[in-house]
Amino acid sequence: MTRHKTHGSAVVLALMIMLSACADSLTEAGESGTRWNPDETATETRSGVTLILSYDSSSQRFNGTATNTTNSPVSDVRVEIHLSNGTELGPTPRTSLNAQESKPVTLDARGQNFDWYSVHVEFGSSSG
Repeated sequence: MTRHKTHGSAVVLALMIMLSACADSLTEAGESGTRWNPDETATETRSGVTLILSYDSSSQRFNGTATNTTNSPVSDVRVEIHLSNGTELGPTPRTSLNAQESKPVTLDARGQNFDWYSVHVEFGSSSG
């Protein structure tokens, strides 16, 4: 019976380590996990859509563009920003991008204090 308790403890310990590692990751499916300083411009590309965003401290907004770099239309494009304080900005409303089309992206960050941010593009009716 002692042997079973030791084995069970090892399994619990392994699960705790795995959960701890997952909790340290603030990324979702489709995110690069790159952390950008507030004074840096984020550039991320996923499935042919390039997102360029920068933080404007005077207006406390993120401004930029989402550009379809492919020769085919892309539908249901959304943008999210994750802040170091745990706040998620967005997602933006879904939009379609024609081939080679760019659209402006703006997300409000008024009242947010953060040390870094990460960005990502989502596709379809659900995240990821």
